[in-house]
Amino acid sequence: TLQAPMMRTLLRREHCCLFAYGQTGSGKTHTVFGDPSSDDSKGVAFRLTENLSKILNGFQQTRCEEGQEPQESVSVEFSFLEVYNEKIHDLLSNSKLCTLAGERDELAPGSAYKAPTLSAEERVVVKGLTRRRCEVDQLTEQVSAWLHEGAASRMVGRTVFNPRSSRSHAVATIHICWNDIAGKKGNETRLYIVDLAGSERCGQFATNTEQLREGAHINLSLSTLGRVVSALSRGQGDHVPHRDSALTWLLTDAITGHQARAFMIATVNPEHHAETLSTLRYAQAYSSLQSDLSTKIPRLRAMLRTLQRKSEVARYDLDTLCEDINKNSRFGKTTEWNRQTLKSRVVRIVRHGEEHFQGHPFLKWTELHATKAILGQAGVVEETGPVPPERDEADSEDGRRWHYRTEGPTSGTCARVVFAGRHGHPSVHLWFPEEALGEVSPHPRLRELLSNFERAEVALQQKQAQLDQAQRAFSAQMQQFME
Repeated sequence: TLQAPMMRTLLRREHCCLFAYGQTGSGKTHTVFGDPSSDDSKGVAFRLTENLSKILNGFQQTRCEEGQEPQESVSVEFSFLEVYNEKIHDLLSNSKLCTLAGERDELAPGSAYKAPTLSAEERVVVKGLTRRRCEVDQLTEQVSAWLHEGAASRMVGRTVFNPRSSRSHAVATIHICWNDIAGKKGNETRLYIVDLAGSERCGQFATNTEQLREGAHINLSLSTLGRVVSALSRGQGDHVPHRDSALTWLLTDAITGHQARAFMIATVNPEHHAETLSTLRYAQAYSSLQSDLSTKIPRLRAMLRTLQRKSEVARYDLDTLCEDINKNSRFGKTTEWNRQTLKSRVVRIVRHGEEHFQGHPFLKWTELHATKAILGQAGVVEETGPVPPERDEADSEDGRRWHYRTEGPTSGTCARVVFAGRHGHPSVHLWFPEEALGEVSPHPRLRELLSNFERAEVALQQKQAQLDQAQRAFSAQMQQFME
């Protein structure tokens, strides 16, 4: 049941990782490697290799039928290592010690005065690791022989539960390079086959101090893997601590990568109920990594945080400049600029504005109008219309006549303007003919900052909507899995 989805993942050119997890003595190593002396008891690693060989040979034949050279279509390499006490050992080179390092592709070369431009995505490489070239038509025989060679070099020891317990995590990797263009190396897809060391209560079952130290490092790797799985399975954008352990850092692209698929075989021992329950809970959390949303949601969270910071910076810049203009500029004495007024229509009474009230059938010039004209204070247009609403007895003086005149010149459009109160006084609402008002334009820098802030807000809302949609889909998938 595992082979078909794993092969489809590889053909989509995505990384694929298979874990064998469980308590020590529950049969993980036997599941992965099986009995080398019997064809009927082959382990998962050998069966996957056979299936992969058939698929790649068929791929080569297809390329030949299309008139392309076989050696230009696909190339395969194999490596085998173990993680023992948080150190990397090459199982194909007498357990030689290797080191982990992060590398980035160079997009543009640097100079004496400028650093080179590197890609944002980092890949993890093992320095000094042996990679043996495989012939596609002999893939099964070669990889099988190298698996036997590496498995014989693994660190094993006697424990309370298992006389030959694996004391390290074994990682067999098949590197598939798809060379779609002749003479140019293509993208690499990796198949990881991981036999994890058995989880155990080292403080309770260790037989000596060395075994206690081994168990502590084993549990460190497994607990870190568990925290990585939990952070991804929750889908909340939590920090993924993949660098806290050599194993999780090595398998970063297969566990947390957006073009990867992870699988797990959970082995249990029915005689130990507590360990069995722990393994099943671990496998249940791990199953959520089958969803692409488990890695998509953290990326959306990170992008949302970036957009939030941009929005906050844009808001701060806009508010700071508004405050500076309101305090120090000559316009600040008559106009209160803020985010609201910048989005509204701001006007001021034109020179000789009272002349537009003469003969007006609905409006009249008042002392308040004259005061605002003398001060040159600007206001915000609240509403407009051809005829203002009739004045009520409870309304204060705002320029509307008590009794509208039916005779007289055409009134045109009337506008209701609110002037912000100052020094504790309330706001004042006055009616004007449109001809008595002139537009007030804010500083060009204010318009630019407002535009930046609005764009940041729109991008933030769109990203929040994408995150909400992904979280709802993720919750539905988890509910379906629980059912």
